[in-house]
Amino acid sequence: MTAPTQQPGLADALRRAARRFVTGVAIVAVRSGDRTHALTANSLVTLSLDPALVGICMRPQGRMRPLMGPGRRFGISVLSTSQSHYARHFADVRRTGAVPLLVPLTADGPPLVPGCVAYFVCEFAQVHPVGDHDLIVGAVVSCGVGTEGDPLAFVDGEFRGGAG
Repeated sequence: MTAPTQQPGLADALRRAARRFVTGVAIVAVRSGDRTHALTANSLVTLSLDPALVGICMRPQGRMRPLMGPGRRFGISVLSTSQSHYARHFADVRRTGAVPLLVPLTADGPPLVPGCVAYFVCEFAQVHPVGDHDLIVGAVVSCGVGTEGDPLAFVDGEFRGGAG
């Protein structure tokens, strides 16, 4: 299937319009050997309850994309309003300074943000190229609600406090 020709300026208009949609903020993390790799995502979506599937989007050329493949487990931590420093750190491609702590629930589990408001432990299930991103589908192995508190929101290019 050939993609239709896009109107000039449509990508910029889409970016401006999408910035008005409030999203949550999550850290996606995976272990590779003795190293932890993580990124900030605001594209988390529940795809199915049965089977339990979630989706995240990432750039195909991103440094974490090659780590998301068959047999790989990854963790998704939904951040609270007090955890914007995690979001800023893992969103910065030029990361400097101390790396915020990520810990697994089990010895062989993927890394998670301590004190997050919710978490998902996933096993890589599928990948679908979608325009300039890849949709990574994760089969949820376990999940739960973490600490009480408001989730961190992202709107108009800024992190914002919880509802209410």
